Amino acid sequence: MDIFSCTPEMWIEDEDNLSKLLEDHKVMDKIPLLNVNELHHLKDTTLVRFRGMVQDMHSPEYYLEKFEIINLTTSEKSVKSGKYHDGAVSSEDETIDFNSDKNVTAERETYVVISVPGINDWVQVIEEEKYKISSDTSVTNKQAKRSHEEMETDDIDKEKPSTSTEDVPKKSCTENSIDTNPKTQTLSKEYILNFPLPTRTGKACHLKVYRDTSELKLNDVYEFVGFLAIDPITEAMYQESCETDNKMEMEVLHPPSSLVPRIHCVSFKKLKHNNPLLNTKEDELDVNRINFIRKELLIVLTQLLLGDELAAEYLICHLISEIYLRRDLMPLGKFSLNLSNVPMFENLDFAVELYKFIENFIPKSHYLPMTLENMNDLCFIPKKDYECNRLTSGILQLSPNTHLVLDETKLRAGKLNSAGVNSVKAIARAVKNQKVTYDFNYYPLEFDCDIPFLILSEGKSLINVDVHVVLKPEKICLETFAEIIVAARHFLKPELLNDIRKFLTLARLAKYEISENVEELVQNEFVNMRQRGGATADDLHSLLVLARLLCISEGKSKLDEECWKKACKLEEQRKARITR
Repeated sequence: MDIFSCTPEMWIEDEDNLSKLLEDHKVMDKIPLLNVNELHHLKDTTLVRFRGMVQDMHSPEYYLEKFEIINLTTSEKSVKSGKYHDGAVSSEDETIDFNSDKNVTAERETYVVISVPGINDWVQVIEEEKYKISSDTSVTNKQAKRSHEEMETDDIDKEKPSTSTEDVPKKSCTENSIDTNPKTQTLSKEYILNFPLPTRTGKACHLKVYRDTSELKLNDVYEFVGFLAIDPITEAMYQESCETDNKMEMEVLHPPSSLVPRIHCVSFKKLKHNNPLLNTKEDELDVNRINFIRKELLIVLTQLLLGDELAAEYLICHLISEIYLRRDLMPLGKFSLNLSNVPMFENLDFAVELYKFIENFIPKSHYLPMTLENMNDLCFIPKKDYECNRLTSGILQLSPNTHLVLDETKLRAGKLNSAGVNSVKAIARAVKNQKVTYDFNYYPLEFDCDIPFLILSEGKSLINVDVHVVLKPEKICLETFAEIIVAARHFLKPELLNDIRKFLTLARLAKYEISENVEELVQNEFVNMRQRGGATADDLHSLLVLARLLCISEGKSKLDEECWKKACKLEEQRKARITR
């Protein structure tokens, strides 16, 4: 059976065998990826893929999994399936017998899934090159495209003119998110799409999931495969059947498919990473290549950090860090980093220029200037909107390993309002405990997160981090920073740049353990440290985290004496700068 021309009915008949075909990445790659393709290139009930973060979950839906129909011409009865369809649909010469004993009601869950927040441009470009459907191979026709465009235009005509979200908070749907005209009361496109990061958008889908729903977790990233549902006639029938008098809730739960398509999921898998350069084991790097790439990356970062090799070492460790275990409510492996003593140039913004390189290295990141306006006005914490019956997102609702770069150099004298104070507290809690407390009005609900924070500041950050490195710029680098930027871009040839991207992802996924002989060395060293100057258990923990990151960055799976001593030396140099 050709999986690419498969219908929902065909899938139901041979579900086990067809599901096995999806285990082949070559088969998966041929299924249209909705993230990089327009809806007018796809037909209703086409098998599609969508990669995204689970943002919200709606109430369960009940549907007719099986229903009996009667042919009005011949009076013959037969049983149809409603699975992987929006509803029980029959043809013009058929009617549904809703009183039949053969009807079977079942339950499915609806999830709101959005494009991965903070996904960087280079990831998008690579995925478009691989999965974009050309207009020549489009499966639809001009009439369908025109119909789609008319639907989209109608939706936009009803919307309130959009405003930039850079300095505007996301509000409840009763506050400025809707048109105040009581005749329309139409939610804005931005509100319906509900993206957490200001100035960055993507696509949203409603996923109808039929099984294994316990495996789906909020904020995790998955690749879903399912049947696309964009039939406006079926959509209208579906909306009419919903029992609600709240127009705003209706628009949030059942938006136009031209804006938020529906996918009836047949399969999904959790993604360990979002790097499109790493699809198979053939894409992996050997140890020699890893060491070469690390040295090249260290050279680039040392120059970008104004000749400071110590800061470059810590930045590499930060870029490959992640929480690998939670024990006794403590997230092990987090490595938030504060680079202070950031220089201020007349014609260049050091923080912005550094971030441009960082976002070109890693799949997911976001740069946020910590201005008074942003801290006071932007929404950092997700909040439940009971009137619209959905979770309104916030900046801290991010998928694991999304790097958040906070620029404190933009903070000027002024007063934080109560919202700004709460925003700073929320960031501080996320940095310390890697948890975000969502606001459900009547009660708070805490969710784990894994957000590597990099804070750039002039003095020590106002937020306590795991590691504080005081930059020590070289005079010649301060004088030639503009030339350094140009040289670094020239140095990063496409092949090297892609290898750096692979290296940073592979290092994060590497296995790691401490051998027994090194474990004894660590214990003895810690005893010596305590005798010399009152080292604490926290100091030992920080050293072990740093040693682990140094080890895996060199392509090693076991901590050896060399990496341990290097970690001790780096920490000694770092602390010496702070105490001066």
